[in-house]
Amino acid sequence: MSSPKPCSRPRIEIDLVEIDLAGALRRATAGVHAEIERLPLMSRLTSETATLDDYQCYLRAILTIHAPLEQVLYDGLDETVRDRLGVRPKLPALLADMEEQGLTFDRPVPAVAPAPLLPDDLSARVGGLYVLEGATLGGRTIARHLRRLIGEPLGSTHFLDFHGRQTSAAWKGFTSGLNALAAQQALIPDRVIAGALAVFAYVHTRLEPAAGT
Repeated sequence: MSSPKPCSRPRIEIDLVEIDLAGALRRATAGVHAEIERLPLMSRLTSETATLDDYQCYLRAILTIHAPLEQVLYDGLDETVRDRLGVRPKLPALLADMEEQGLTFDRPVPAVAPAPLLPDDLSARVGGLYVLEGATLGGRTIARHLRRLIGEPLGSTHFLDFHGRQTSAAWKGFTSGLNALAAQQALIPDRVIAGALAVFAYVHTRLEPAAGT
């Protein structure tokens, strides 16, 4: 008589489920991202004829966008989530670049423009942070481009080149954290995407008339 086979236990794969929320965000926002890159101010900044004036114009314009965005996105953000994503405010770096260029700005800085209307939940905030953190990838490329054209007068580019040589590692850490939080059901993917689209729309609306600032 053969011995009974041990009962097999059902496999629990909750922790093994892979959710590519970062990929879903990239696909959902590709269109508006491309539209922003084609706006006159950004086209000038990335052209072979970019000047120091173009860079200073960019700093003035981005301040009116970034300051209220950061206030909204970081307000009430769970400390554990912020650490998991590896994000930190970038406004101090932007203000440092403006001071280095001798540019003035109003205080309090977050009041320079109306804040965007976002769904009031953690998932939407994280979607907005995806936009800000993703901008560091293109920012480093733009910083290199401007250094080649403008040289020393460009200054430190603390904001554009926020993570420096750690840019790729920082982005990998962010996307890994994003996907892990989604797998743990700490984030609602549809709400994250909605937040990212809302922030991209806000950036486009604010940046579109900024070519002559």
